[in-house]
Amino acid sequence: MERLYCWLRRHGALLVAAGACLAWILTTVPGYASVSSSTCLGCHSGEPFKSRYAGSAHGANSCTSCHRGIADAGRHMRGEERPEPVACGDCHGEVARAYGKNVHFLRENFQCADCHGEIHGLRKTEGSVKKAIVEDCTRCHSRDEYVAAGHAEAVLKGNEDAASCADCHGLHDTRAFHTAGGAYPKEARTHYTERCEKCHSDADLVKRNKLRPNIVASYEQTYHGKVRDAGYPTQVAGCADCHKGHDILPKTDPGSSLYPANLVKNCGACHQGFHPRFVSYSAHPDYHDRENYPALYWAFIFMEILLGGVFLFFWTHTFLWWRKVYWEKHRREKEGLLPEQYFPGTEGHVQVQRFRPWERLMHVILIISFFTLILTGFPIKYPSVAWSKFLLELWGGNEVAGFFHRLAAFVLIVLVTIVAIKGLIYFFPKGQGMKGLVGRIFGPESLVPNFKDIRDIRDMFLWFFDRGPMPKFERWTYWEKFDFWAVFWGMFAIGVSGLLLWKTEWSSWIVPGWVLNVATLVHSEEALLAALFIFTVHFFNTHFIPTKFPLDRLIFSGTYTLDEMREQRPLEYERVMAEERLEGLKREHPGIAVKLFAAVFGLGSLLLGLLLTVLIIWAMLAP
Repeated sequence: MERLYCWLRRHGALLVAAGACLAWILTTVPGYASVSSSTCLGCHSGEPFKSRYAGSAHGANSCTSCHRGIADAGRHMRGEERPEPVACGDCHGEVARAYGKNVHFLRENFQCADCHGEIHGLRKTEGSVKKAIVEDCTRCHSRDEYVAAGHAEAVLKGNEDAASCADCHGLHDTRAFHTAGGAYPKEARTHYTERCEKCHSDADLVKRNKLRPNIVASYEQTYHGKVRDAGYPTQVAGCADCHKGHDILPKTDPGSSLYPANLVKNCGACHQGFHPRFVSYSAHPDYHDRENYPALYWAFIFMEILLGGVFLFFWTHTFLWWRKVYWEKHRREKEGLLPEQYFPGTEGHVQVQRFRPWERLMHVILIISFFTLILTGFPIKYPSVAWSKFLLELWGGNEVAGFFHRLAAFVLIVLVTIVAIKGLIYFFPKGQGMKGLVGRIFGPESLVPNFKDIRDIRDMFLWFFDRGPMPKFERWTYWEKFDFWAVFWGMFAIGVSGLLLWKTEWSSWIVPGWVLNVATLVHSEEALLAALFIFTVHFFNTHFIPTKFPLDRLIFSGTYTLDEMREQRPLEYERVMAEERLEGLKREHPGIAVKLFAAVFGLGSLLLGLLLTVLIIWAMLAP
């Protein structure tokens, strides 16, 4: 060391001169210039470059990693050679690709440094990243407007579960949704609602923050949620429409959009002309919550008991009937007993009328309107399955499907009204008044249930288990009476609820808003009951039993043979013979056109119903 020190003292002046000469050559003589970080720091010696850069996020990089295009330091120092624009995307490629669609870049031409600040002294965030994001965003966006309340305020107070600006809007991929004129495109509403659901469907997060559980699931059970899930979010309210975007406050806060005094204005953004009690409608109803939604809870319990009771009885009835007749058929075939034969010219082959032309026509219209209601309503009941979206697109969208749904409902209401009027005319014939009313109500031609129906049910179950003969029926069986009155009950439940939901703003002048929640539940569950009952129980009773399989064309032709009447409705046959009315009931054999229509329309309806049964069960079992 001592020798080295002496050598430096002796030759130090020479070394300084040599260094000066070399610097002159590098900066003056072309081709001898070189560039390095140490070279750069010879001129760029400010605070960010010397003391802060080495410890920054980019401290391991050389200057030329970012500042490219300087091949000759001398030319650069003389201003003859300038560096290329810094391309952060060369290293941060994925971020750059996302930022290329960022609203800040597209509309404001923001560069990386506009948000990240002094790049040469940039350090990795220490502490809360969410808090840093909020602080950074509010350098441009009004702090009073965006951080005074809601999620961002909670972030600044230390709640890491609360959403920062980036959680809703994205960080480098902040989308440019809103267009001129204030439009709110489909992508925007879908994007923001999905961001809300991401956090509010997190059970652990909800529990930690004492938020209401099942808030997302309850929204998805409403018309708003179902239409959105079906792919039409701009036609209904998303999260931000009711809760607003930034000043999200508890509904107990007077500044909240959900505060009772503010609800009329809030709902009025989409709905007009409603009674103030309309706002008692819940956008997040929970029919399992007995304390907060008692009417909805008991309506749900009632509908569950109704569906469970009806299907338990009739599916059991259907299965036992199927077992009985197929086992009986198997026994007869095994014993060599041939089915009964009809011979030409016998009176048993004569056609007799069961249904009049207007009844047959109304049944065809009923079938068409019923299928229209199923095909337009169930895609909204089960919006998440693929076939629902396909059907809605086939109709031309949710609004078009809704138009045909209401049109079919109107047709069905007219049909039921006609039947009700004809029923009243039957019970109160002109000139007779109340005379003989009891006989007409409980007589053999009436569809009103009576004590014989109760005995028939008992005897039918005894027959199922080989404990007695099959009961003898009159003009109407107990299951046909149930079918008939189920239509009236269905029209009361589905019809009334559907009318209330048809124009909810008008309905609010008749009933409070919470009734619409009940109406939605009843309408949906009763529709499920009607569809599955028709496609399983009714189809079996009228078409799939062995004597009629695969189709009973009676409802289309209006006639059947006298022997069929005697076999299926022996008491009616005996009464007709005793009253000598047979000649008045005789009709011509159905023509080929009627048979063809029955085959095409009838079998087509059966196949469509069975297909819809499979689709409905698929939707019910889907996660």
